[in-house]
Amino acid sequence: MLPISSQIISVNTSSVQVIQNVPNDLATEIPRSLLVGFSSSNDVITILNRKEWKPQQLTVYMCVCVCVCVCSLSSSVLQGFTCTGARNIGNGQVKNLIKACRRSGSRKVKLVESQLTCMYTYIKDDAANFNLYPPDVLLYYDYSLVPQASCRAYFTELGNADFSVFSAALSYKRTALFENAKSCLGITNTSLTKDEISVLGNMCCILDASYILNSDSSILENLKSCPSLTSAQAAAVQARITNGNTRYGYAKLWTEQTLKDLGMLPLYMSSTFYDHFNTVKRIYCLTKNCFSFCVSACTLGFITRVTIVNLTFPLNYDISQFTSCLNSTIVKDNLDALVNQVQEQNYTKIVLSKLQEAYNASGIIPEDQVQILGAMSRSATMEDINMWSIIQIDTLASLMDASNGPWDPAKAIISKYLSVKGNSLGSVELNVFRGPNLCALDVVVIRNISCVCVWRLFLHHISSR
Repeated sequence: MLPISSQIISVNTSSVQVIQNVPNDLATEIPRSLLVGFSSSNDVITILNRKEWKPQQLTVYMCVCVCVCVCSLSSSVLQGFTCTGARNIGNGQVKNLIKACRRSGSRKVKLVESQLTCMYTYIKDDAANFNLYPPDVLLYYDYSLVPQASCRAYFTELGNADFSVFSAALSYKRTALFENAKSCLGITNTSLTKDEISVLGNMCCILDASYILNSDSSILENLKSCPSLTSAQAAAVQARITNGNTRYGYAKLWTEQTLKDLGMLPLYMSSTFYDHFNTVKRIYCLTKNCFSFCVSACTLGFITRVTIVNLTFPLNYDISQFTSCLNSTIVKDNLDALVNQVQEQNYTKIVLSKLQEAYNASGIIPEDQVQILGAMSRSATMEDINMWSIIQIDTLASLMDASNGPWDPAKAIISKYLSVKGNSLGSVELNVFRGPNLCALDVVVIRNISCVCVWRLFLHHISSR
């Protein structure tokens, strides 16, 4: 059987129809040959912006030709920047495109070295306006052109860059950047002040262990955002945290909240680090006089992402310990890993229960979480489903994926999708939940399906046999 994306594409191979029909999260499966010849309609840009693209798949220059303001392009579209394509549009538009890539947080445009060095060639004569461009581009700046009166501002901007993008051939630039930063800020030893650390930002990720051990403890906060730490850096971080001279206090006072506050750092710690938490949890429980809690307390160690990705997980946890050692925040932040590792139904029900707990305040589990449930969705209760947000066709497609097993509550899922204003049963929806799932629909709903849609579904079924 063809993949669902291929089935949807085969319904109508017109470029516009393809991008309308294919769910947003499946857009990466659309062949490049079908991503040409778009009109200059704003509606087309809106559809393209909603989808996730591979950098090499959708060139941003096609969008520039039909878009009045490049700042309206999504981050996924902007990551299609190429030097070859840049030659086909004016320098002014290229600069506007580069400026549009200056985004932060979840909207950050992910660019690689070849894109960044190309961008720099277009803005190298504008060294004084470094605050207008993506911080990652500043990694490749000619520092000698930066006005010395602005060097602190330059390094403050650079502190937001991702220092891991350097290739092996240009990795020497990391050292050069830090040397220039030391000269600008007047750094003469390995004891960085809080102010110096705030300016360096992500540059702290490239510092050796001596700086981590000797600097102001605020350096730990910067290290939380590093994409990775070396073993020497990790050992230095653990030494700083466990010596008690940080905002996290002494190990004997640590609680589960401490583990949460440390962010990603515990992922790099040795097993001795986690021993502090096992001990303190039992002591904390007794001092709080909560005997009933102690009976069911976690004794195997709290479940973290490191625990989850272990090949033996969750075999070493019985149901009781799995329930006690897994908290809702971990489920919320690591649902994708849990879906891959946890298969047994009694365990998947606990994960779904914890997920529900994580979103109790809002009463709604967002679609990006629902879309990755996979086979785990088959363990859901009606109470779980009632909290799910099912608005986009992408979400419906992921839930109706037959490879995840039979789907008893199909009627509830489909009805929830159709309850959203603007959603209806078109050819795309029918292709998503055809077969036995259609039998779950109410007669009234079935009567509202157009003959054209049913005919298309029939023709597609015949052609795929």
